[in-house]
Formats: sequence, structure tokens, C-alpha cells
Amino acid sequence: MVGIIDEAQLFYPLGTRIKIANNYGTVRYVGEVSGHTGTWLGIEWDDGLRGKHNGIVDGKRYFWTQMPMAGSFIRPGKLGPCATLEDAARERYLNYDSSNVDASLIREAQANLQASLFEVVGMDKIARKQSRFEQLSEVSVDETPVNAAGYLKGFTQLTTLNVSHTLIWNWDIVASIARQLPSLSNLNLSCNQLVLPSTSQIAELEPSFKHLKRINLRRCGFSDWKDVMQTALLWPDIISLGLQENSFSQLAVVDRQKIFRQLQELDLHRTNIMDFDQVVKLGNIDTLRSLNLMENGIEEIKLPDCDPLAKLNIFMSLEQLNLSHNPIWNEADAFNELDKLPQLRRLSKTPHLKSNFDEMVSKAVASISGLQFINKAEVTAEERRGAEYDIWKKYAVDWMQANLQGMEALRDFCRKHRTYSLLVKKYGSPADFAPIAPAKQSNLIKVYINHQLTGETWEKKVPRMITVQTLQGLVMKRFRLSGNVPQLSYVDAKHPDLVVPLDNNAKTLDFYSVQEHDTVLVQ
Repeated sequence: MVGIIDEAQLFYPLGTRIKIANNYGTVRYVGEVSGHTGTWLGIEWDDGLRGKHNGIVDGKRYFWTQMPMAGSFIRPGKLGPCATLEDAARERYLNYDSSNVDASLIREAQANLQASLFEVVGMDKIARKQSRFEQLSEVSVDETPVNAAGYLKGFTQLTTLNVSHTLIWNWDIVASIARQLPSLSNLNLSCNQLVLPSTSQIAELEPSFKHLKRINLRRCGFSDWKDVMQTALLWPDIISLGLQENSFSQLAVVDRQKIFRQLQELDLHRTNIMDFDQVVKLGNIDTLRSLNLMENGIEEIKLPDCDPLAKLNIFMSLEQLNLSHNPIWNEADAFNELDKLPQLRRLSKTPHLKSNFDEMVSKAVASISGLQFINKAEVTAEERRGAEYDIWKKYAVDWMQANLQGMEALRDFCRKHRTYSLLVKKYGSPADFAPIAPAKQSNLIKVYINHQLTGETWEKKVPRMITVQTLQGLVMKRFRLSGNVPQLSYVDAKHPDLVVPLDNNAKTLDFYSVQEHDTVLVQ
């Protein structure tokens, strides 16, 4: 019996990953179970409802599970065969079945032999040529029972390897793979539960990962950021790291002398990081250029305070930030905070439920001075001018009042509207624009409608709340236009260098801040 148990322990050490049908689990116990003969494997299933208990049977605890019904016992004989990476790759990419040989390769062989009839006797050689096994640069063996490296020296050109959802369970296996593939730069280990490496293992294995540039650890069971930092000691010079769908919610400042020394891309998509204060803890990663925070439940963006005319000295290289599908409730405040980041150029974000896409884009462009792309669309000079001009008008009264109240009030205003002082330098003081008595504002405004093709100008009083679409109809009737609906824009009477397109037919003139004596251009 002892010999059998030792053999089972040899083949299934604690932490080993197993698979039965589509169910994955981890070996937590190997040995006898009271009242039952033979050797048993205690399994903690990834599916918390797959088992029958939590490691306790008949009042005796054999192992622990995170979920109360995640544990069960199985016989070692129920487990199917495992495979090496070498075998799985050959099975997937180098099938020797003659029925799978490409007919064109047979014709090529016939031509080389100058034979009209060719009796295929070299199927093995042709199959090898068909697969070009030794020339593969990308290999994927996802969802196969791989739990060992095998002999991989033949993969001389392999740069990208996908071993996601396999049975790889410790970093010794991963190091054995990486060590044999000196050209490997991209490694996908998603959906594998790997045992945390010890300090001694890290010292031994770290040289094996020197050439790795990108590693994906999506849904690998990390629930504590400390475990991430411990594992990262294996590959301190990684450039890109994916940690999406792991369940940690707290972060910590990293020691840049030991880990993330060259990190440029970090994916924290759909983790449990809901507090942006946690994100700020990563601000010392001064090489970081891209950060993905999609679907994290973040409601508010708050960065450390700094002078309104200055930038923060954190996230010094961060150019791209993805905040899509986060319930950020105050977009204006969020964009004002993001203006503190010194290099932010690209932003992805979905609008709040009470906002719409156009309004969100306008706020972002006007509030983040260096923004060049939003949701992958480039911000044009015309879009920037219109967005900035809207903000310049919107807060004109507040700016004037702050000036009258003194330096402290003006500084507080500039903290809330960081780009406004830049807009004043760009467009001048809004003092002349600010209405003196907004409460007595008439519902009608006189505008000049200029047909640019004919030069004819129509002086017309229109409601402030008239829509662009309705105004287009009036213009077509007045100038007897037919065919395509004319494109409208307007020129501010006090700032004739600013031309703002009226590009949303559903919006009103008031939305575009059209005022008395402004000119509407008909194109």
C-alpha cells in the first residue's frame, strides 16, 4: 500500500492540475480515506459547485477548499493521460495521417521525379514538409492536457506560444519550456493555476526568462497583489503583462529595483480594483505607457493635488489609458483630474448613463490639454477648437467672479478647471462675452444667415431652442435650395476667427452657444 501511495504522490504532487471532461481542478490531497480502500486524490475544483464537500469527510478534514462545495475524492485511474508540449504541438501541427497530406505537395513531388504516376512511399517526408514544423513562429496548444515541456529544441524560430487552459501548474515547467526556446518572446499562460514560486526557486529559474518580453496571466487565480509581485521576480524586465480577470482589489507600490524595470503595458481589465487610489500606487512605474482598467467598477477618478499649471511626477510615460465600461459618475471632474498626467495622449471611455457620446468627447478634449485620440479616433483641430470654445464660454461668468474675489478664489477655480487659463491665453478674456443679466435673456436672437455660394445674407430672428434640423429647413426654403441638405456652421460675432460646425441636427442653437448677431454660414 505504501508503494502505491508513493507512486501516486510521485505522479500527482500537491498542486498538480487535473482535468476530467471539461472540469479543471487541483490536487490538494493524496492518500487513504478512512473507511475506503486504496489511494484517493483530493481535488479542489475550479467550479465551486462541482464537488460534494470542502475537504471534510465523516468529520475528518483531509484538505481545504475556498468554496464549501468545491471538494471531492477521485481515483487516480479516472484521470486521462497528460502530454508534453512537444507531443501536443506535434499532434496539432504535424499529423502524419496520409489523408491529410496536401495534394499540391504530391504534385510537386511528381514533377520533381518527372513522373506522371507517383506511388506515394515518402508520406512521412511530405507530411513534414507540409507542416514546416521546424519553421513555426507561433504555436497554440490551448485546452490540451499539457503538463510538461518535453524536448523543444526543434522549435528554433518560435516567438509566440499559447499554453492557456492547459495543466501546467508550476513555474519549473514554464522555465523548462522557456529555457529550450531562446527566441520565445510572447507567452500566454492564461487560465492556468500556478503554484507561487519560492525565493529559492526564483533565484534558480529567473535566468530562464531573460528573453521573455510579453506574458499573459489572465484568470490565473491571483487574489493578492503580493503574489503578483512575488511571481514577477521571475521576469523583472518584462515589457507587457496581462493580469485581467484576476480577483485582487488592493495594489501596492512596487520595488522598481526588483520588478517591472522595463514594463510598458499593463492590463488590469476586469479585476476588482474599484478605488482609483489603488491605481495611483503604481505611479512610480515610470516606463509604463499603456494601462487598461476596463470594467473595474471605478466610480471616481482622483489623483494627488498639484499646481493648476503643473503636471504630476507620477505615471511619467503613460500615454494610453482605457477606462471603458466604468461607472464614473462625474465626467468633468474625472477629465480635469486626468489632465494632471504629464503624457496622456490616448483615452478610451464609454459615456455615463446620464451623458451622451458627443458631450463626453467634448468634455474630454477641452479638459485634457494633450489628448490626441479618444476611443481610437483622432481629435481634429476643428473638434478641439469647438470643444475648447464651448468650455471657454460655459465658465466665463465663474472665471470673472473668481477674479473679483481674489487670488485664492481664482486658484480654486483653476484647480477645478485646469485648462481654463490656457484657453484664456488662446482665445482672450471672456469678459466681453459674459452676459451681464442672464435672467433677462430673450428667447429670440437675431442672426445673420449667409449663403456662401451666392453671398446673399438673410437677417432673421430665431428661437434659441430651434434645432439645427429646423433651421436647415428654413434655409432651404428661403434660398430655394433643392437636393442635399446644406451644412451649417456659425461664426461668433465677437471672435470671428472661430468657426463652429453645427454638425448635430438634433441639437439646438442654444446647445452650440449661438448668440445675438452671430453669423450662420450655409455651405
